[in-house]
Amino acid sequence: MDIKQYIDYFDEISHLKREHQFTLLERARNEIHASSKFPILAFIPYFFRLTLVLLFTGGSYFIFGYSGWILILSFFLGLLCSRIVITEINDSLMLKALKRNLRKKVV
Repeated sequence: MDIKQYIDYFDEISHLKREHQFTLLERARNEIHASSKFPILAFIPYFFRLTLVLLFTGGSYFIFGYSGWILILSFFLGLLCSRIVITEINDSLMLKALKRNLRKKVV
């Protein structure tokens, strides 16, 4: 996971220097990895892409039958929705870990 995309993204740390933001985000990412038995941030994209693509294409097959362009459209719609879901989950996990780290530092 590339944490550079989160620099100046969260309001909690956007006022800090970029180097300090990067350090805090790196700690948050490491905390997320340490809290689970497997690298969850690497697993989430594969799981949700596969699940949503299969759900959308399978659902379109049962609803509309075997139509090539509808299957292709539902495939891309599944990829789009999975991208949105993955982004929201990663943002949420990073924000929770970041807030925990900031609370530890203050207390």
